[in-house]
Amino acid sequence: MDAIMLALVAVLLANADGRTGRLLSQVLAARRDRRAVVMIAFAAFIANAAIAAAAGTAANRLIGQGIVALLLAFALLGAAVALCWRGRLGPAAQSLEEAPLPSLAARLFLAQLGDRSHFLIGALAATSGAGLWAAAGGLIGWTLSLVPFLAFGATLADQAAARIARLMSAAILALWGLNAAMRAFGL
Repeated sequence: MDAIMLALVAVLLANADGRTGRLLSQVLAARRDRRAVVMIAFAAFIANAAIAAAAGTAANRLIGQGIVALLLAFALLGAAVALCWRGRLGPAAQSLEEAPLPSLAARLFLAQLGDRSHFLIGALAATSGAGLWAAAGGLIGWTLSLVPFLAFGATLADQAAARIARLMSAAILALWGLNAAMRAFGL
């Protein structure tokens, strides 16, 4: 049960920059088939989360816990660096605004493949062995990170409060990652 809460918090913090929320908000504003787009976005996230959870659960059985703890530290620190990264990460909304639904589904699935959220889900599943709980927590955290951008629009990410929230999230993830790394080395 710890995996669900840890994944929820980690994925929520990792998506504090609103990259996915901003993208989805822009695509929804430009398309008429909004329900289908939302269902495709959630299906793409769930499919990638299931893949990450299965890989993490397999890693829990195959890899020693010290290496798994380093994997978690690397995932957390990588998410912190991604939050501080300037520039565009991910597909442009303009390329998805007029794409047919099958193409949109494939692009959203591939855009999320190996995303920081899914890397965190896999690492947390590897530490606990509870892949489904980690995937469920990741889905909840991802959904909660989308809500402000879907409610207030893509321009929310440009506000000063959003930048502060992004930097605070990066700091929390960095401290959590350093703690995990130190525990992996027995410090």
